[in-house]
Amino acid sequence: MIIISLVESFYLIYMFYFYYTNIDFNIIPHNWFDNIPLLNHLKGNTKGLRICLFGRYILPFFIAYLILRNYIGSLEIYWRYIIFISFILSLLNMNAFVYLTPVWLIEIYNKIEYK
Repeated sequence: MIIISLVESFYLIYMFYFYYTNIDFNIIPHNWFDNIPLLNHLKGNTKGLRICLFGRYILPFFIAYLILRNYIGSLEIYWRYIIFISFILSLLNMNAFVYLTPVWLIEIYNKIEYK
């Protein structure tokens, strides 16, 4: 499990901090967060990071959970909450939703496989 957690963590770090693209998955154009610097993210066809500052601030907590659950067994009881909260928050930015989908699928598969 530690290998899976490390691969997921490196993938998320790359996608949230270093992956520059001009692909925007936000299919519904909106300007709700334009006045909130923490939630403002790149829109349109401009090449750049597609994750808002809030997403980049919250990601280390998600990664800490992914790593620490391998050493602190009691963290497993929070698994559903972490997945649910990350799902809800990712709906603010569909790029984050797309980037997190492989991690969620792996996590759900592992929960089903190892029960």
